[in-house]
Amino acid sequence: MQAFAPLEEGDPERVGPYRIVGRLGSGGMGRVYLARSPGGRATAVKVVHEELAEDAAFRRRFGREVAAARRVTGPFTAPVVDADPDAELPWLATAHVPGVPLGTAVAAHGVWPEWSVRALGSGLAEALEAIHRAHVVHRDLKPSNVLLAPDGPRVIDFGISVAADDTKLTTTGAVVGSPGYLPPEQLVGREVGPAGDVFALGVLLAYAATGTGPFGGGPAHGVNYRVVHEDPDLESLPDGLADVVARCLAKDPLRRPAVPEIIEELGRWVGADGTRGTFTAGRWLPAPVASEVTALRTAPLPNEAATATADADLPTVTAGPVPTAVLTARLDAPPERPSVAARLRGVTRQRRTAVLASAGTFVVLAVVAGLLLPRAFSGSSGSGTGTGSPTAAARHLAVRQQWSDDVDFRQPVLADGKVVGNQDGLLKALHADSGEAAWTYDDPSASSFEGVSDGLAVASSEKGTIHGVDLDSGKRVWSVDAKAHTAPGTTFHLYTRVVVADGTVYVNAMYDLPEGSERSGTYAVSALDAATGRLKWTRPIEHILSNALAVVDGVLYGGVRETDGSYFHAWDADTGDQLWRYHASASRHYAGELTAITVSDGTVYFGDSRTVLHAVDARRGTKLWTYEPDDGGVEEWLEPLVVFEGVVYGGTGGATSDYEPGTVRAVAADSGRHIWTEATEREPELHGQLDGAVLFSTKAGTLHAADARTGATAETRLSSGDPDAAVAGDRVYFDGGDGRLHEGRITLRDG
Repeated sequence: MQAFAPLEEGDPERVGPYRIVGRLGSGGMGRVYLARSPGGRATAVKVVHEELAEDAAFRRRFGREVAAARRVTGPFTAPVVDADPDAELPWLATAHVPGVPLGTAVAAHGVWPEWSVRALGSGLAEALEAIHRAHVVHRDLKPSNVLLAPDGPRVIDFGISVAADDTKLTTTGAVVGSPGYLPPEQLVGREVGPAGDVFALGVLLAYAATGTGPFGGGPAHGVNYRVVHEDPDLESLPDGLADVVARCLAKDPLRRPAVPEIIEELGRWVGADGTRGTFTAGRWLPAPVASEVTALRTAPLPNEAATATADADLPTVTAGPVPTAVLTARLDAPPERPSVAARLRGVTRQRRTAVLASAGTFVVLAVVAGLLLPRAFSGSSGSGTGTGSPTAAARHLAVRQQWSDDVDFRQPVLADGKVVGNQDGLLKALHADSGEAAWTYDDPSASSFEGVSDGLAVASSEKGTIHGVDLDSGKRVWSVDAKAHTAPGTTFHLYTRVVVADGTVYVNAMYDLPEGSERSGTYAVSALDAATGRLKWTRPIEHILSNALAVVDGVLYGGVRETDGSYFHAWDADTGDQLWRYHASASRHYAGELTAITVSDGTVYFGDSRTVLHAVDARRGTKLWTYEPDDGGVEEWLEPLVVFEGVVYGGTGGATSDYEPGTVRAVAADSGRHIWTEATEREPELHGQLDGAVLFSTKAGTLHAADARTGATAETRLSSGDPDAAVAGDRVYFDGGDGRLHEGRITLRDG
């Protein structure tokens, strides 16, 4: 068992005086490395991401916050021991805590008994007291920022998210933090103080005791809406915790308890053996968690820097086997990268993913292991065996590169022989067969490519404008402002989904109501003519409209969370008239939200954020069956769902983070009978089927081919991080982790 992953080529050998020996993880602010101080002390060093380092405001704020964080001392924090805010890439070092993240422990071993939750809460409250005493507000207290050690929990990453909140990354309206843990005052743009951390503590206690957040899961906008406007669901909490958690979650920060009050209330916890609790030898933890934490504590640390390839975005600490090393090969050298100072002067553009070249001649990347070498990597972890033709586990999966180009598309889309995506805020297209540039759309507001209709690319902007762009030339055909579908008395807020189908652009949108209204927002689904941009119809939705949307055979399908539960709707795609409404689930607090839809052979299949898959007659809206996994936990179904030869295939994953483990599931389309389940290292994204296998990629950088009958899986690596893959037939387009877009040809051959 190890709490670190090996280094990759391109990782630094040293940061300041610290020798880097392993990877601990990655997050929104930077990458975390395991290091040794000059005297040999194990240390965690966080190196800030380049895009933050390029922001002068961030550097100033980071320096102030680090200075404050260094004043934090307490038994339940990981103290800052060193930092250099003025380095080319700013960094800070904290004492290394070989602990298991709270989220990992709950996911692996289930909910905690009340006494363990009380112990957790008392330790976290004491950590917050130390943080607040130094005039620091954490602002991102969540399961991955709580490490479990035998002698109590540790709070990490304080003083960093605050600095990021004043940078260009949040000036566009984004909110730093994790949905469900952000207090209401932060979501509505008010000042956040220590009471905001108390709110997050209440969410953490509910999560440890029930396995879910008190405001449910699903799309972030829905979770945030419930945080601001609805009561938390505390029905499953033990009686001894319900009152203190409810007070921590008060909407008004002035009504939340002070941290010393929480320490006094929770500090009287008693261990499982009836004696007054003590943070020693892991006795405060549930037994299976204590065993894992203790074993991790005794795991040896590396003495030399490893060079094997590891996942690019591991959780803060991972308890488990060492990642399997893969082969590497040379790529042509990328252009020499200027210094951060030069880039600050505008010499060259930013990249979302940086590549560090060795000696300016070549770069060694794990991505090419499955692209340029004849060997492909395969493995099997399927739940069945099957007979007849060879399964995917007995076959080799390989991806051989066809071309790569110096573009950094996020989630490229294939359309009419072109690969379309956004780079540096501009919509661009490449020829799919060669990777050569086709065109660049000159309006930077059209930042999101939505789809294609009859040779027209449709894009949207954050301000609500919809653009129709000629797919051959990249020239604007039309543009329509959101005012075209914004009802009087409301103000456009955001699009939650845009779908292009059957010559029509369908938009799900949220609108703000005037100040003083009983509700802060309302929703509508609208239809625009894809050829002209003309508004065809608008249907107001008073309740929360799901971001999942599908159009098949003249019917528009979507989900609405109403006061008495969650409903699945079918509307006439030409008029917006409601055809039927299916009551998917009922709850006074959290009924789940629709997250994925597909239609096949007269049946609508849709998954929700409670891990329930529904099958409904597409004509009448009547229930055919529901499937709910019996392997525990609450996950949401991920788009897309795929139906192939009588089987529904879909991915599921945690509702709080894209980088949690997930699963791919196969369910009989006619009955809802479970066929197989395949666990994945990160949340999966399905891409269809090829030669009897279901293709899916994960944010860990791998492409998988699961045998459609058994789930037995072969895999190959595409990237050192999230590949943002798009698949068409046997071709895959993806971000190789080197800031370049690659096209590869997929082959599956018998063993």
